[in-house]
Amino acid sequence: MEEKQEGEERFLHVIIRELCHEMNIKVEKLSYGWLLQLTKDGKVRHITRNHFDNNPQATGEIADDKYATYEVLKSQNVPVIEHTMIFNPATRTKYIPEEGVWNTVVSEFLKNEKVVVKSNDGCMGKGVTLCHNLREIEIAIQKLFNQNEGSVSICPFYDSKTEYRTFYLNGEVLLIYGKTKPFVIGDGKATLGELVEDLQLPDKKIVRDNLSELDLNAIPEQGEKVDISWKYNLSGGATAKILEKGELYQQIEQLVIQAGKAMNMNFATIDVIQTVDDELYVMEVNSGVCATIFAETVEGGYDKIKEVYRKALEALFE
Repeated sequence: MEEKQEGEERFLHVIIRELCHEMNIKVEKLSYGWLLQLTKDGKVRHITRNHFDNNPQATGEIADDKYATYEVLKSQNVPVIEHTMIFNPATRTKYIPEEGVWNTVVSEFLKNEKVVVKSNDGCMGKGVTLCHNLREIEIAIQKLFNQNEGSVSICPFYDSKTEYRTFYLNGEVLLIYGKTKPFVIGDGKATLGELVEDLQLPDKKIVRDNLSELDLNAIPEQGEKVDISWKYNLSGGATAKILEKGELYQQIEQLVIQAGKAMNMNFATIDVIQTVDDELYVMEVNSGVCATIFAETVEGGYDKIKEVYRKALEALFE
């Protein structure tokens, strides 16, 4: 979930309480607010953080592991971003081959020239690094290993023009929105730092990390577009727009349904990238369903997300 001020009730809890009141469901906050217990017609269901009881436990654990998700989808011929697993020698010794892990790292870089290094179970773009050379790859991997990560994933860099978040429930896509990376347009006078100030980006670590990679004293030329980040995280300043139904919607919908069924998923968000060549790939499957920033920043977003959660609760008590 997104950061909240101390004492403020989490967005998910607020919206679930509203729905439970409307749907005649008893709701209790247990375990110091870590979980919600829902009761209706003698049935008891639970929500932990942003994970709902809709999914089998094994399915949820697979979705929380990027490499496992990749292998499941690949095994069933679902177009998915490639992942290569690199184990931490300090904690996963028995999985390290005799030749070590560096040969694999070098091989992936030589095949792709640019790669993305990320925690195998991370979220919200944390610890995700775009690497242009072997030195950057080694630093990114070591940084994650120093944070006690048991494994990291290396992915080819896919040149994408849009990333889509989809909300999937029991073989149906309920909502799709596209994300636009934060950017500025130069005027030939203002520095990049001054232009970024006008964006009023959220004061979050992911934003500070993105800005640290830029030369904020540079002056972009008139009409020059400068991406503030290569990532599409809403928490990092990206913006969201609901995708209307049409040919692209149908293509994404078909891919997402294929992925949801391959994963044995019941309720999830499934992220899809559209490359500059208009190819579509599943990027990740999230067993936790959250949409705080979308609901707060997109016109009509709150009602859209409330309807998604309403249908999920209806499915819970069927």
